Amino acid sequence: MRARYIPTAEIDEKIKRAYSRQRSGDRNALRAVRGDIGWSKSAVVRRGAELCVTRAKERPWCAAEEDILERFGYLTAAGVQRKLMRAGFQRSRAAVQLKTTRLRIKRNLDGYSACALAMAFGVDAHKVCTWIRRGLLQAERRHTAYSTQRDTWWIPISSVRRFILRAPEEIDLSRVEKFWFLDIVTGGKICR
Repeated sequence: MRARYIPTAEIDEKIKRAYSRQRSGDRNALRAVRGDIGWSKSAVVRRGAELCVTRAKERPWCAAEEDILERFGYLTAAGVQRKLMRAGFQRSRAAVQLKTTRLRIKRNLDGYSACALAMAFGVDAHKVCTWIRRGLLQAERRHTAYSTQRDTWWIPISSVRRFILRAPEEIDLSRVEKFWFLDIVTGGKICR
């Protein structure tokens, strides 16, 4: 710690009380203690960690939890959370989202959300939903916790390839992401 942030018993007690008030719902407790003692935000947080009053991280993920995350990574965080709960694990949606990002689960999946596919085809997401409703594009529900039509579909790459070959009249090639399209049509040979 820098010389100007010298902790005393009184300052430590104020920091402990501020963290306690924050856990009780006072969202301005840390800001108030910073103003009171004249320390920067990082200095207060660092001292809180040294005093062991900051919130602890979530427990490490076990192999069984990571397996569930990999199998159902195409679902939303809420969907994966429900799968974990059915298996007896308790994780927050934020923890699921963070772990999905860290493991790059979405990047390794073999498919697209309706919104991602719409961007690749250069169309509105409603157009992709229309293709799904008409049976031109095979997709499955992502089982979201909320009822919007925006991102509730998961479309495997094999279904996208089949759609391109069976309904080429639906695609405006001037709007399609060129290298992505060639990668799909050639089975991954163009971009590798």
